[in-house]
Amino acid sequence: MSGSSEPSNSAARGSSGQVGDQDPCSKIVLRRTLEAPVAGVVELLEVGAVLSAALGLGPPEVVAILSAEGSVAGSVVPTARLLECLRQGVKFIVKVIAVDGGAITLEIRAAL
Repeated sequence: MSGSSEPSNSAARGSSGQVGDQDPCSKIVLRRTLEAPVAGVVELLEVGAVLSAALGLGPPEVVAILSAEGSVAGSVVPTARLLECLRQGVKFIVKVIAVDGGAITLEIRAAL
């Protein structure tokens, strides 16, 4: 009905037709320190480098951080939500936001 104060379904959806704003995985933004850094890989990481996240073998389940070439750079301590989203096949972008000696700080967010 025109003039209705109810939002249309299409207004709540993104251009792809998916409801991304309501997906809890799309709202994940985490800052984590890279754990168990792998020598030979982490030395090549610089601020601004874009990496990816993947479920590592467990137990316990870990989130492995992969370089652009697919090499494991280390891992991060995950949240339950991050683990669940990775199990669902959601892809995540991991960006290096700080390098302070051996401490590498990462930002993790859904790749939308």
